[in-house]
Amino acid sequence: MSKRLLALLALSACNSATSNPAGVDAPLGHPADAPSGTTDAPGTTTDAPIASGTDPATDGTFAVTTATVTIPAGASRTAPATTFVPTGAPSPRPLVFVSPGFQMARTQYTSYAHHLATWGFTVVLADYTDTSFFADHQQLADDISLEITWALAQTNLGIDATKIATAGHSLGGDISILVAADDARVKAVVGWDPVDASSPAVIPKVPSLHAALAVIGETTDGAGGGMPCAPTAQNFHQFYLGAPSPALEMTVATADHMDWVDDPTCAFCTFCTAGTAPADLARTATKRLNVAWLRKQFFADGAMTSWLAAPPEVGAGTATVTSK
Repeated sequence: MSKRLLALLALSACNSATSNPAGVDAPLGHPADAPSGTTDAPGTTTDAPIASGTDPATDGTFAVTTATVTIPAGASRTAPATTFVPTGAPSPRPLVFVSPGFQMARTQYTSYAHHLATWGFTVVLADYTDTSFFADHQQLADDISLEITWALAQTNLGIDATKIATAGHSLGGDISILVAADDARVKAVVGWDPVDASSPAVIPKVPSLHAALAVIGETTDGAGGGMPCAPTAQNFHQFYLGAPSPALEMTVATADHMDWVDDPTCAFCTFCTAGTAPADLARTATKRLNVAWLRKQFFADGAMTSWLAAPPEVGAGTATVTSK
């Protein structure tokens, strides 16, 4: 058993503190998935245009309707999921399929899904079809491709089949990039401190990636303690190094691996080395990157260029950005 796997097994205890075995309960301090058909208004009108200069880290202009669903994927496998649909947004719309970290409940990433939906993206936030410690990651990726096919068939989601993206944290980032490498329908991907779990290894597939790749990550958990949560040799930077253009890398050096979850105070989230960054720094930067990168790729939105090249974190000296 590798040191990396031992670290992941220890991290799995976070899930026991924040969810039931199916991974669908709300994390501490955050609301549970809204009932089907619930509309959560972001405080602006649903048909207002996106104002020039609006920081993509803030909520967009659309109210969001959520629904809890169960998605069939493969023989006898299903994935509990939540859909986030922007009310009044023009359709067909881009789809963003979001995957959680290892043994983390999908509800730990609700804020990202909701935020994307307020900007006019249809989002599917799904648990894995297999939540065991030793799940076949290739099967998980293959199942997500089947789940994307399911989403495309749901007319109420209003998806543009030519604008599909994947995104996720830690293992979810790794799986999202694996899906993008295997499924030509995926045109863009964002990895949130992704870690290559090597089952199968995904980094070797990155040079042949046809999806535009953006990654954001930290260096605090690259080494130390014998079982680092995001080893340097498998971290976000390695995905960026091998990626063809267009690709972007944002480094929030003082953050730590668990800063990307909605509730970083979960019982064993302190297993990773703690960073010195404010708790919401990585999440805010990631929400901005998600919107700016995907709008740039799918809509050639020139207004996003400056938010990608010089976000506020760069000006404040708390992050760096590299692109190609």
